[in-house]
Amino acid sequence: MKKTLATILFSLILAGNISAFTDLDNLLIAEATTPDLKKIAKDYFNKKAKDHKELAEKYKSLAGQSHGGKATADAAEKDKYKKLADHCDKEAAAYKAQADKF
Repeated sequence: MKKTLATILFSLILAGNISAFTDLDNLLIAEATTPDLKKIAKDYFNKKAKDHKELAEKYKSLAGQSHGGKATADAAEKDKYKKLADHCDKEAAAYKAQADKF
């Protein structure tokens, strides 16, 4: 019962977070109409992409390390960091693609 409830809750959270962009990001995209605003938006999205890429590298580094403890717990930690790294890579790609549109 608890697993089913946790799965449903996790699915709802993921369904609400389909877009990598926040409301502020979407507002910035909508309001970037002049060349100066487009340059600012492009710089912002490039910076966000760089930040996410650095975070992904950090998670990849953590996934490669042994954290001690039992083998199953250590494997779970490595999987967790690998998933976080993959998520950050996807978000970095989305931010980079948006920056390239400007």
